[in-house]
Amino acid sequence: MQVDLNKLKTFYTLAGTRSYTRCADKLCLTQSAVSHAIKKLESDLGFELVDRQNRHFKLTEHGEYLFLQCGRIFDRIEETLDNLAREKDHPIQINLGAPPEFGSSVLIKGMASFLHAYPHIHVDFLLDPLLLEPLLADELDIIVDCVPHVHEDLVSIPLLREEYTVIASPDYIRDKEIQSIRDLDRCTLISFDKTLIWWKNFINALNEESGFGFERITKISNVRGIINAALESLGVGFVPRYTVLKEIEKGLLKELFSRTEVLNDQINIYLKRRNHDKQAFKDLIGHIKSLKLH
Repeated sequence: MQVDLNKLKTFYTLAGTRSYTRCADKLCLTQSAVSHAIKKLESDLGFELVDRQNRHFKLTEHGEYLFLQCGRIFDRIEETLDNLAREKDHPIQINLGAPPEFGSSVLIKGMASFLHAYPHIHVDFLLDPLLLEPLLADELDIIVDCVPHVHEDLVSIPLLREEYTVIASPDYIRDKEIQSIRDLDRCTLISFDKTLIWWKNFINALNEESGFGFERITKISNVRGIINAALESLGVGFVPRYTVLKEIEKGLLKELFSRTEVLNDQINIYLKRRNHDKQAFKDLIGHIKSLKLH
């Protein structure tokens, strides 16, 4: 049986992205070209690979088997090319995604020693709050995220627990006479959103008698903006604790309600299963796990 390797690679990409649109974008083809290649491959093999009776994209049993076997083949090809690139000083490309604040404050600040120790690895960064789709579409190779993701194609590696804290400037605390949680009624809360979903880890930790009003809310769409607003006495902020350690140490901001056991988020590393055992990915993940929040 003779099979066109280009069509096989198209199938492998389609099965990995689970989308004709993303597959076409990744291979710089039209969707009709992708569809034609898959149908021709099915004709050559004599069985269907894509379950077209399913409302969502789904492979047939034959398709799942072929995808698994293709993964082993194409991964070996990629590993061989990576080894050749290393010998010729051509860097291995890894695209790393993270939320903006964690990416800029932790990952990028801690990356210099890794890149110096592994000159054959080149890392590009996408700092964005929405990371799952780019990872599934192979636009990213690894992501670090506090949003839980469960997907059959992904491996999840625990990284750390992200602690949160309520912050305000000393002037604001004095001006609003903040002594208890109920005093937040007369404060402006700084949040990613008007409904205070951003504050859920704090609100969910409170008992019913600790409730406070939501009337004055200033929406700011990133953590650094919330911190700067708190520094300027524009209100009370809620942020990952590691992002304000320096400001707290210098007395520019103070932590409020430290005895309240605020719920934490689990930060995980996610990557495709096929990349989990590749040495370059192991090296980068090992370095990320060694980074300290400071």
